[in-house]
Amino acid sequence: MNYGNRISELREQKKLTQEALSITLGISRAALSHYEKNRRKPDFDTLSKLADYFQVSIDYLLGRTEAAAADENSDTANPAD
Repeated sequence: MNYGNRISELREQKKLTQEALSITLGISRAALSHYEKNRRKPDFDTLSKLADYFQVSIDYLLGRTEAAAADENSDTANPAD
């Protein structure tokens, strides 16, 4: 699954319109639409806002993992430990 589908799916699960989510994130509705349709890639700041809002990892948003949240018990979650 690609990032656009993930963003759209998460937004729809929360029953949000593109307008409502874009206002919450501080981006334009058009930008969000472009992200959801894979026409544009969100920058890191926007990815961070999306991940924080939906309480998922950036890797999940990007389709790099199927796990929505990072495993806090794994070595990669806290590499300094």
